[in-house]
Amino acid sequence: MKIRLLALLCCLVSLAGCATLADQKPSAGVAFVTTPYEAVNEMLRLSAVTRDDVVYDLGSGDGRIVIAAARDFGARAVGVEIDQALIKESNENAQKAGVSDRVSFVEKDLFQVDLRGATVVTLFLLPGLNEMLAPKLMEELQPGARIVSHMFDMGEWQPDKTVRVGESTIYLWVRPAHVAGAWQLHITDAEGLSPRTLFIRQAFQKITGSATLKEGNVGLRDPRVEGDRLAFVVAGTISGYEVRMSFSGIVRDNRAEGSVEIKGGPHTGVHQWKALRTP
Repeated sequence: MKIRLLALLCCLVSLAGCATLADQKPSAGVAFVTTPYEAVNEMLRLSAVTRDDVVYDLGSGDGRIVIAAARDFGARAVGVEIDQALIKESNENAQKAGVSDRVSFVEKDLFQVDLRGATVVTLFLLPGLNEMLAPKLMEELQPGARIVSHMFDMGEWQPDKTVRVGESTIYLWVRPAHVAGAWQLHITDAEGLSPRTLFIRQAFQKITGSATLKEGNVGLRDPRVEGDRLAFVVAGTISGYEVRMSFSGIVRDNRAEGSVEIKGGPHTGVHQWKALRTP
């Protein structure tokens, strides 16, 4: 893990020909800052790495996070690095640690590497690079994938959790499902209560919205999206009854389904619901 000082200089002088920081290649001897081992352990612990995970470390330096993910947590791990000397050092370190069969190091631009196979992504990059990576992380990672960064956040994408370890600050994000849009929702065995339409607005993991009932529109209460899980409450007067409906479910592309607990009226109880996002 490292901070590319060269990238910082390029950013500061704002060269007209420098379209993105991803275009910058480090010269031999460019300084980097390693992540302290206690921070490495906390990053992997906070992101709940297990042997079922595939960890990608963007800017993997001497390979310490990749190696720790395999050695201490049983995960498979990939280090992405553009310095050939550091890749060579990382492979040697992995061999010494006895994890060469579970790790690999690739020489590639971090903006070009395909992250669709990652379940956890670790970062120790400059704030500007983190923010530039956010759209790529949202596009390529699956809902529920974890992103953890040492020292720097991602601007408008607020972390789900922040912890301090010694002099280090560790930030955690969980990639939320895309839930924005208009949804047609149906409740099994309680069609009369089903909101005709859900309207959801989304900024990363922060969502707001409304539901259209027979009696009019009501705002969603306590709406949340955590990975692929969606939850919200709809409450109002329906057919003369004060009804509260607590929805929870899983989002898969343009479909969502789960259970709803209804309180109030003749349909009190737990029912199933499904929703389809409209174009």
